[in-house]
Amino acid sequence: MRLDPKYFNLFIAICALLTLIVIVWGTISYSNNQELDFRESLTDIRLDTLSFATYSHQKDSLFSDDFKGSPTLIQFWSTWSGKSLSVNRFLENHHQDYAGLTIVAASVRDSDELILDHIESKSNGFIYVEGTTFFQTLLVPGVPSQIFLDRDGKYFDAQVGDDTTAIRDKLDRLYNE
Repeated sequence: MRLDPKYFNLFIAICALLTLIVIVWGTISYSNNQELDFRESLTDIRLDTLSFATYSHQKDSLFSDDFKGSPTLIQFWSTWSGKSLSVNRFLENHHQDYAGLTIVAASVRDSDELILDHIESKSNGFIYVEGTTFFQTLLVPGVPSQIFLDRDGKYFDAQVGDDTTAIRDKLDRLYNE
């Protein structure tokens, strides 16, 4: 079978369009599957065994029992992620709206020096911890991501991305529970 030269450009354009559709569909499907795997891993893991190495000089480790009794938000973030820093600013600005909220800022794949410089420039009441190991264990699909825990330290909800409206909605639901 031979392709008539006058239809060659049309043939190439159709092939390119089909390839683009497959790539977009595959990317969306992959992202959705990653988020589902993340949420599933949250229901499977025992959060009461959770521990983090802290950047505080007061304590070397933080355990899940340390923040029982108050709603908790674990924010996975990095200094190299503009979206992470944007969510951190949102949380700084609205932290006072949620009395007793514990914010655990779990840094991911970042240098200790950059994290310590960031901490020194802030006075936001966050608890800064090293979160890379927990991030990888949970198969978190990206930075920023958040995990919401209720007052009993149990999984409440999760959020992937920097949608501050969704974060606020989840915090409101957490407080109205």
